[in-house]
Amino acid sequence: GIVQFDGHSISLGRRWGDQKAVLHWRGDDVTVLVGDAIARELTLDRSATFQPLTTLSTKS
Repeated sequence: GIVQFDGHSISLGRRWGDQKAVLHWRGDDVTVLVGDAIARELTLDRSATFQPLTTLSTKS
């Protein structure tokens, strides 16, 4: 699943797809709740509109 927040797309993963999410935030720190579970906690990267679950390595 993906949620939209403040111009950003936040990836949650398939586990949380098709479920209602509630977002709590303070500044750029965001917590995404699905039911009573924390689906994701992150600090928004304002330089990127898509917030992936993992950071891809550019090292080879």
